[in-house]
Amino acid sequence: MQTRRSFSKQTLATAVLAAGSILPARVLAAPAVKTVRLADQPGAEVDYAAVWIAEGLGYFEEEGIKIDRRSYANGPAAMLDFPNQSIDAVMAAIVPFMQFAARGGEFKLIMSLTKYNAPLVGPKKYTSYKELDGKRVGSPGIGTVHDAVLGYVEETQQIRLQHVFAKITDFAVMIEKGEIEAFIGWEPASATTIALNPALHYVAQLPPIPDMESLGLVFQPKIAKDDPDLIVRFVRATLRGVDFIKANSKEKTAELVAKKMNDAKAQPVVVNALGSVKLTDPRLDMPSTRILLKVIAKQGKIPPDLVADVDGWIGKYLDYSFLDRAEASLKKT
Repeated sequence: MQTRRSFSKQTLATAVLAAGSILPARVLAAPAVKTVRLADQPGAEVDYAAVWIAEGLGYFEEEGIKIDRRSYANGPAAMLDFPNQSIDAVMAAIVPFMQFAARGGEFKLIMSLTKYNAPLVGPKKYTSYKELDGKRVGSPGIGTVHDAVLGYVEETQQIRLQHVFAKITDFAVMIEKGEIEAFIGWEPASATTIALNPALHYVAQLPPIPDMESLGLVFQPKIAKDDPDLIVRFVRATLRGVDFIKANSKEKTAELVAKKMNDAKAQPVVVNALGSVKLTDPRLDMPSTRILLKVIAKQGKIPPDLVADVDGWIGKYLDYSFLDRAEASLKKT
């Protein structure tokens, strides 16, 4: 004896089969799933939380996008691979993006993903950058925004730091061995190091530049030309991740980020790391961008004539049209 519910299911199934000549056309009209080869850095799940939360909640899947994550040691390393078309998009900092541009590289700068993101970690006896004058400080690379922050500190606080370049994953051991006194890095790698070594803390959790621009998203120019809708869909999914972060507690955000890290126990660490970043402003902070690019020009990393008009230079690569379209489409829903 069939129940009303099971009868309904079978009746529906029969109807679907009977209408086969009509319904498949609708199914075939759905867009094929497209894979985006996306570069990021190890131990950076907090920095790109909006993207990973959007992925975890299925927002990219709803947009017909599958992310193929490619991790590089740092942003400059990812941009070295960018010209050969082996990656479609890169999440990295404004400094390596513009150093790449200074070498003649081409890209479309789509949006900002993260502000701040340059915590200074060291023993609890240190409470300021100035106390590290003359000391060895770990830096994740000469072309990173973090090394630019160290340069800014040296310039504005009249101190000298010994920059020691290494992978961010090596800094914890280097501090234990006495090879460095402190390090500047990104999250959640920095918070993880603190959690593993109770002798360490944030010497300065936020950089000394207000609303400092840090990480953004760039796409291949060819994709921007040939498949702009793909970028709009990617940005729309990311913005939904931003909305989730705005609407929920740090604990809820941390829960989803910890899942991306494949470490459910990492939630308290991620909550701590969220204090180092701002994840909800998709447009570049230009005052801090001007500061950073002028700093790296003084460091000799880019020609000084490029920063005579930072806004004009950035404007050659920055394209908010994809962000504008994504925001407009979300307002309609």
